[in-house]
Amino acid sequence: MAFYAFYFGLYAQIAIGITFMPLWLKAQGLSEATVGMCMAAAAIIAVVVNPLVGTFADRTRLNKAILVALVICATIAALALNAISGAFLVAMVFLIYRSLVSPLVPLAESILIANLTAYRLDFGLVRAWGSASVVVTTLLCGFLVDWFDTRMILYLLLVILIAQIATSNGLPARAREGQPAITFAAIQRALRNRGFIMLLGSAAISQACHGVFYTFSTFRWLEAGHSTSVIAFFWSLGVGVEIVAFVLSKRITAHLSPGKIIFIACVAGILRWGIFGLSADFAPTLVVQFLQGATLGLAQVGVASYMRQNIAPEFLSSATGVYHAAAGLIAALAILVGAQLYPIGSGYVFLFTAALCAFGAVVASLIVDKTHRGDEGRA
Repeated sequence: MAFYAFYFGLYAQIAIGITFMPLWLKAQGLSEATVGMCMAAAAIIAVVVNPLVGTFADRTRLNKAILVALVICATIAALALNAISGAFLVAMVFLIYRSLVSPLVPLAESILIANLTAYRLDFGLVRAWGSASVVVTTLLCGFLVDWFDTRMILYLLLVILIAQIATSNGLPARAREGQPAITFAAIQRALRNRGFIMLLGSAAISQACHGVFYTFSTFRWLEAGHSTSVIAFFWSLGVGVEIVAFVLSKRITAHLSPGKIIFIACVAGILRWGIFGLSADFAPTLVVQFLQGATLGLAQVGVASYMRQNIAPEFLSSATGVYHAAAGLIAALAILVGAQLYPIGSGYVFLFTAALCAFGAVVASLIVDKTHRGDEGRA
């Protein structure tokens, strides 16, 4: 149960960050465009931090110790956020906080994927617990903000981080403890894989579009007249459909190659962001959120399947770190573009991400072709 408990806490923290943290930042005096710039800066920092942490974890095999230390430091940073005031200072401490939490997902995934066989785990089921946590946390936070005010966002985040510290202690240190030290040259050879590059050009782009969605969607929904409780319902609906995708992941990967799964996710992204760009009303939003099962759920299932089939276990931390860094870099650039588009019209932000997913679908189709021909070698 250690993985399930930790993933529940991990994604509860993520839920606060992606759904209501932009709203909290705005309440501290930051404009929508400035919030976008701040989120883009956080994504750029992750581009540097995630691969460094992943490489360090591969070389030292202190995955669990690094993860626990990061959560503790993130808790301290969140406490600092609760104690300070002023838009500039808040933005700086927020960036420190984001630099500490951004490596948590790739680190957790590297530990999970390395231990799937040993602990007889199903990636989709474990990840579904994380998604279930997002539903619970988002609904709770939405109601708390309606009942009280935006200060509840940070209070709930602190409780969640403390819970993460407790649940992280039950995780295994890492599988394959007896491997020799990993050199940078070995990591470069492992990642010199055409299929992996195409993964970055398709799945990473698809996931980067969610970064834009997380930054600007709450503002777009508020602009359309929805309350924070209704917005919480929208978020929960999307995650609920996402859970279905994770629960069915074993059947999906048994019938579809990773490339095909990612291609479907990118096509769904074209539809999802295109619809949201045209309307943020209640009925269209329901369709938009139903598509999250494909744009996020299927994409992550496809990536995990690709990693397991094509990346050697001793390089998983580095590979997942590079993947998340690439997604973060693309997200940062897309958020910067979105910050320029939002003052013109919030819908243009999401029409832009729909175009990005169209490019990702083209690249994903090349993964399908290469997987079918068996050209992808195991790193």
